[in-house]
This record gives sequence, structure tokens and C-alpha cells, in this order.
Amino acid sequence: MLVDLHVHLRGTLVREAVLALADRNAISIPSSVLSQARYGWYDFASFLKAYDLITSVVRSAADLEIVTSSYLQRCAAVGGGYVEFMLSPPDLARTGVPFPEQLKALEAAADRAAEEWGIHSRLIATAVRHLGPKAAIAAAHMATSIRSDMIVGFGLTGDEHRYEVGEFAEAFRIARAEGLRTTAHAGEHRPAETVLEAIETLGLDRVGHGVRAIESPHVTRQLAEAQMPLEVCLRSNLALGLYASIAEHPIGRLADADCTIVLGTDDPGFFDTDLAEEYGLALKAHPSLGIGRVSGAAIAAAFCGEPTKAVLGDMLARRQLGDA
Repeated sequence: MLVDLHVHLRGTLVREAVLALADRNAISIPSSVLSQARYGWYDFASFLKAYDLITSVVRSAADLEIVTSSYLQRCAAVGGGYVEFMLSPPDLARTGVPFPEQLKALEAAADRAAEEWGIHSRLIATAVRHLGPKAAIAAAHMATSIRSDMIVGFGLTGDEHRYEVGEFAEAFRIARAEGLRTTAHAGEHRPAETVLEAIETLGLDRVGHGVRAIESPHVTRQLAEAQMPLEVCLRSNLALGLYASIAEHPIGRLADADCTIVLGTDDPGFFDTDLAEEYGLALKAHPSLGIGRVSGAAIAAAFCGEPTKAVLGDMLARRQLGDA
């Protein structure tokens, strides 16, 4: 039973869905972009621009429900049992889809997926770092404006080089005060020390990426001692050029250091990956990173409630018995 703890909902869009939604919503995507395998991006900055362009085809709550259901069905087909989606509620709110409608779409997709495909899901509402601290506070207020079992966390995504992490402390204080668990991208594009800074300043329960922690023995040791889960996205790291190959990726060294490793697909529609691929790469990188260790850690680190964790634990146990 596989677990995806780091996936951007709109980043799950596959090319066929992009074309269909662009046509349905009369969104013009240049053919010069669509004709390229990776929509023309070549580094992280150009990836962010391509991401915003391609995901602009999602314009309604109905679109959101379709995209969510599609990913959950595909994920279940490769053995997935639980997904925590990341979505920034203000993005769609700006296009005229209020957050309550977004949430209803996600709940409808989640209910269908649990019933038809046996896969469970929750939402982490996010702020986008490069939009600034004020936008993050607005995102936190929006995320905490509704009580729902669907929304379990608050996160920070986007460009790590924009703004200092301390400028987002108030947004995270708002989210934590309302009971949301927290995660933030750190240590993907910036040095190891920024991982500890994000944890301490924002009060994180998990770290998005965090792989550059390996560059500092002190940081690595601190993460291991704290059992701080690192949401590692292998194919994303390779595609964005952080590491040239899985042999050079630090996940194996992080595992040797007893760091807590969980996995995510990040933006699978852009990186041509799925959850089974991520688990396969992890096992290739280190023999200890099998389903038992990774999914067990992911269930413990998940932001869902204990009843759902019990269900997931049973699913994992059955999977392991089946593999025996």
C-alpha cells in the first residue's frame, strides 16, 4: 500500500486533461508550448511559469473534481492507498471559485475514490512563497474559515529564494491555532541550514523535500533525532537537475543516517512519474526503503486522524501479507 504525502493537485494534470480542459474553458495554450515534452521548461524558474500556464486550464469546481478523481484513480491503479493533496485556495478563488466550492469538489472526489477504488485522501491548503507574506496570511485565513475533515494541513510552496522564512510565521501561527498540521518546502533549492530554520520558525510537522540537509552532518543528525519526516520527491529532483542520477541522490545517505523518509510525486503530470515509480526509485537507491519502512513512516506522519490511520495500517498489513 503506497502513500503520497507530497503532490500538488493541479500538478497531476496529464496532457490529455490539459487539452480537454483548455478546449472546454476556451483557454489558449500556445502550440509551441504544448508540442514540447515538458511544456518548454528547462529550470525551476521556467518550470514555475509553465506550471502557472498549464494549470490555468482548471477554472471551476467541476474541473477540480475531475482532476482530483483522475489522479486518485490512477494512483489506486498502481497500489496507492492514501494521498495528501496540496492546493492553494486563493488561486481558484481569484478565478471565481469560492473556497467552500473547492472543498465540496474535493470531498466529492474523495468520497467516490474511497468507495470505488479504495483510496483515501485529504487536503493541505497552501500559501505560495513567491506571492509574499500578506498573501500567505490571506491563504491561512481562507484555509481556516471552514471546518472539514477533508482539510488537515497548511503548507508553504513556491520559490524558496523569495522572502525570508520568518516573514511567514504569522500565517503558520494562524493555521496552527486552528488545529492544522504544517509542512513547508525547504532544503530543495537552498542550503541545509534553511531546513532547521523553517522547522523552528514555522513550527513544522514535516518538511517538503529537505534533501539538501545531507550537506550538513549537524542538520542531518538533528532531523534524525527529531524523527522529522522528509517528503522526498525523487523524479522531481532528477527532472529539475538537483541531482544527475538516482545514484547521486542523497536519499540513501539520509536513510543510512536514520532520517524519516516519506515519498511524494510532487507534480507527476510534469515529471512523468507516478507513486509506484517513486517507490521503485527509492528501493533502487537503498535496500531498506521498501514499502514497509516508507509506507509505515508515511502513515505515522500523515495529517489525517487516527481512525483513517488505522484503516491505512490494515491496508499496509494486507499488502505485506500478499507480498510475502
